[in-house]
Amino acid sequence: MRPFKNAGFVFVSALCLLSYDRALAPSSAQNHHAPNGAIKLGHFVEFDLAVKELSASQKFYESLGFKNTTAAKADHPVAALTDGNVVLALHQAQFASPTLTYYGANLPECLSALQANGVVVNILQKENGKPAAIEFTDINGQRFVLKSQAPVARVGVAFELMSPAGPQSAEKHYAKIGMFGEFSIAAKDRATSAAFWQKFGFKKFHESNSPYPWGIYSDGLTVLGLHQTTEFKEPALSFFSKDAKERISALKKEGFLFIADLDPTNSVMKSPDGQMIFVFNLP
Repeated sequence: MRPFKNAGFVFVSALCLLSYDRALAPSSAQNHHAPNGAIKLGHFVEFDLAVKELSASQKFYESLGFKNTTAAKADHPVAALTDGNVVLALHQAQFASPTLTYYGANLPECLSALQANGVVVNILQKENGKPAAIEFTDINGQRFVLKSQAPVARVGVAFELMSPAGPQSAEKHYAKIGMFGEFSIAAKDRATSAAFWQKFGFKKFHESNSPYPWGIYSDGLTVLGLHQTTEFKEPALSFFSKDAKERISALKKEGFLFIADLDPTNSVMKSPDGQMIFVFNLP
């Protein structure tokens, strides 16, 4: 079944990128607050993806141009890959996927702030009687995990916010699907979601009510695209490039399957484990 009724989402996604300011500097590991006083969730974020068979999933992302990097220790098979900008951690385990996992979190402060905002928090791990890892879901059902442990050192990986000009460090972004632009969430209510995330270090870059309520927000570590629409339901990793038409054509010739072609320059694929990936054109 096609996940899109029309090209409205593509139009919005193109506007998203034209709305970005300069790249945000990585968050300081010494500061748990954003300049506006909002609490930061942590100092590094990765996308944790649940996979059925690690080697097959790893091969899929490697075929897209992602490279292996150091993975955090786990009690199950795990591998991490990167395009130099974002890290995808593949876990041969069962959990709500994808999960955004933040490292270096000030858990006592985050726990208190989340509970003060009516969020139900589950403590996953304790150390010396204190929380070391917690989980929660936002109003859209998106799962987040916060860990107090420091992030694993990954040489050559540094988040860069998309700009209308495209990647500023072109040599870093070697994925065949383009540069990471946003983590796209089908929001139940854009305004409510945005107000919540701005309390946790996300800065508003753009909001609009056309063709539906949507907005883009970043905490300097990743980008959330909140889309109050029914055109898609599953959260997606969205990648952009100025030559998306050629990239999509080349990927199809290599045997990659796309579940929807919105037009010649914008398509949707799914990983072997069902992760939706938007491959969109940067105007």
